[in-house]
Amino acid sequence: MGKVELSEYELQRLENIRQNQELLQALNLGGDTLAPAKVVVNKGRAKARGRRSETKPRIRKDKENDSAASADNSDYADSAHGSDGGESSDGEFGSTGKRRARRSKQPATRRSKRLRGESIEGEVAAVEAQAIDTGDFSGILQTGDERFGSSAQQAIHVTGHYSGWVEPGVMQRLGIQGTAAAAWESEGGGKFTFADPLGTGKKVTKRAAGGQSVAKYVASKLLKKNPNSYFYRHTEPGVEQWTGEWTEEETQVFLRVAKEFGCGDKWGLFSTYIPHRVGYQCSNYYRQYVIPAGWIIDENYRIDGGGNAVYVGSHRRSAR
Repeated sequence: MGKVELSEYELQRLENIRQNQELLQALNLGGDTLAPAKVVVNKGRAKARGRRSETKPRIRKDKENDSAASADNSDYADSAHGSDGGESSDGEFGSTGKRRARRSKQPATRRSKRLRGESIEGEVAAVEAQAIDTGDFSGILQTGDERFGSSAQQAIHVTGHYSGWVEPGVMQRLGIQGTAAAAWESEGGGKFTFADPLGTGKKVTKRAAGGQSVAKYVASKLLKKNPNSYFYRHTEPGVEQWTGEWTEEETQVFLRVAKEFGCGDKWGLFSTYIPHRVGYQCSNYYRQYVIPAGWIIDENYRIDGGGNAVYVGSHRRSAR
């Protein structure tokens, strides 16, 4: 094969590469750079191909700082030594390549989000979701007994179910039947479905709700037929609904009712014992304050590292 004449551009390109090598060696980066370029002839054109040196960047470890933080920093990302070996896309070093060479003296550290001060809430949620799917909560979530130790012995233990009915005084004042079945049948009966929660055989539409949410509209129609649904979103007629912090008296009533009837579902019925609160308020208070405080131990909940209650029961969320 005859000798191939290189164009002026290709000669200049090879000269640039040679200068690059000298610059990198002057910066003491010879072990991290491309090996000298090799000219390969292909159909009359010359291309400069470089092979990466097998020498890996040496990372100096500080033996005097052997802490947990340094363990988090054990992974390092390549800074300037990417697939282009510090060259620009056309094979020439240029000013961008010089900046890359200078940066390569200090390999970039890939720190954890915790050390960077960023939120890891999403990562924790993903781990907890996986634990719920597999049923293995060891080392991730704690039971109430594990979380609160010996003090959990004084707590109220429940299975996540409320066994009571409407508070007797409320039941008498409003003329509500003594059982769920009797209440439903006394008000017309019918088949309950989510599309037809009133049991009338007709689907409830937004137009029928008259501007309010369909759920609240449906609940307002079920005072005597399905008290649990009604009191989940409404107080007793004529009784003001309170918002904001719970009083000490309300908390004591909550715990007393939970001890007598249990709790964890049917929050509408549960709330009839606490006049100025509705079912969803009791449910929220339970998850956000009662369980994290260790006042009640519910086998359907675990406590995460942040002290929050996480539902792990078979329904994936508390029933109303």
